Amino acid sequence: MKEIRVGIIGTGVISHRHMKNYEKIPNVKVVAACDIDKAKLDAWCARYGVADAYTDYRELLARDDIDSVDVCVHNNLHAPL
Repeated sequence: MKEIRVGIIGTGVISHRHMKNYEKIPNVKVVAACDIDKAKLDAWCARYGVADAYTDYRELLARDDIDSVDVCVHNNLHAPL
């Protein structure tokens, strides 16, 4: 089965809940994360072992090796992202 590679935008409260679920799904790997708060982003990536961190969501979206993007920001920001 093909590995599904995920990028997460937003490393706040809901992202932790999502990560707990991703960890239970075979063949899913979170490979990148993005947040405007660099310190929070770095701590989040260290906690979950995610190597690629971005402070600009456009850089994450420009990658061609990500199969799915999980938007974990406030609901009113989903559409703009």
